[in-house]
Amino acid sequence: MMAASSEHPGRPRLLLLEQDRHIIDNLRDMFPGSEFECEMALDVQTALEIVLARHMDVVVVDSAISPAPAGGIRGLIRRIKAESPATRVVVFNGVTDKAVQRKMRRLGAYGYVSRASDLRAVERSVRRVLAL
Repeated sequence: MMAASSEHPGRPRLLLLEQDRHIIDNLRDMFPGSEFECEMALDVQTALEIVLARHMDVVVVDSAISPAPAGGIRGLIRRIKAESPATRVVVFNGVTDKAVQRKMRRLGAYGYVSRASDLRAVERSVRRVLAL
């Protein structure tokens, strides 16, 4: 079992921010309720409200979320970190370019998963980030 942050003993809190209902449902199914407290948001505003209220351990962000928040993905990562500094962000993006992955990490993302990967890669990334 993965350890939750010291702020949230018990199951790790995971937020999935993805606008495609089919993908978000498939992602949610990868994180069993016996191991994770999983929340879902289809838009940025809902995601930020959840982060403010629940201080999630990990947020998986679709970097192509539309409409983009002020400052794009960079602004969103900064806002999440400002509201909940202990929250770790994993970016889910359609770009496989290593330079883009490095840029996302420099912006504060703990992980980066390409949409070209299977959805299990998101699960592996979340588990890896929680183990840090």
